[in-house]
Amino acid sequence: MQVLTLDDKAFDRHASMLADKVSAHSGYFDIIIGVRRGGSFVCDAFCRHFPSERYGVRSDVTLQRPSTKHKGRFFSKIMKHLPIWLLDLMRMVEARILAFRHDSASPPPLRDIEADSDLKTLIATAERPDILIIDDAIDSGDTLYSIIHALKNMNPDARITIAVMTQTTANPRVRADYTLYDNRTLIRFPWSNDYRTHRKEPHS
Repeated sequence: MQVLTLDDKAFDRHASMLADKVSAHSGYFDIIIGVRRGGSFVCDAFCRHFPSERYGVRSDVTLQRPSTKHKGRFFSKIMKHLPIWLLDLMRMVEARILAFRHDSASPPPLRDIEADSDLKTLIATAERPDILIIDDAIDSGDTLYSIIHALKNMNPDARITIAVMTQTTANPRVRADYTLYDNRTLIRFPWSNDYRTHRKEPHS
């Protein structure tokens, strides 16, 4: 397990790499959806590099883990004072705990998504829409499982593709069709609470 820190330039380069990977092996997407919050940033950068003629609508949906907001409020004030080695260690410990809970617990209940009414109407009325979902990472896969279930409820014939920067666990509930890292790499993004502007991108 490693922690990879991306500054703005490195993040944009990684988004370009992901866009190139999807572009090389896919056709046209009727809709590209970013998963708020991190997935929206990845989606914006992805769309800057993905051919504009290869997709129609770009939108976002929301589905957060219950602990995300609490964690952000509690740690954001103290993280800027912690040394980087400790932040890396905290990330790895958290990842191992989440992986253990995922492997040993029953799947959590499905949750609905928050999406624009226009997006819901478009999905519901389209004929076999091709949808690309973009997120920053897949950990347990529970979030994307709920999102896929919600989209399929809108249109059972929807064809869904998933692209993420990294897949951090061995057996997520949902696996990405396209990913840059599938080797338990944890990514610290420019918007992460523990991001350090002076931290250089490690060699990968």
